[in-house]
Amino acid sequence: MKLSNFTKRSLAFFLVVLCGIGFLNCKSKEPSQADQDSITRAEQREADFMQRRAEYIKEYGHVPPSEMERGSTLIQK
Repeated sequence: MKLSNFTKRSLAFFLVVLCGIGFLNCKSKEPSQADQDSITRAEQREADFMQRRAEYIKEYGHVPPSEMERGSTLIQK
């Protein structure tokens, strides 16, 4: 079976594109380390904020005035 040059080139191009799409698909499925670091930092900031807020409420017995001004609906002690 003899293939023409056009058929060989078309087949080669198709295989290269197929492999490229497969590679990009695999790379996009794994979570990026930068994304994980960003999420970790955000969670740490949130935990720090909640800790400071709890300390403020413990010391003063109410939520900070800045939260009251925003119309926060957080539960007050």
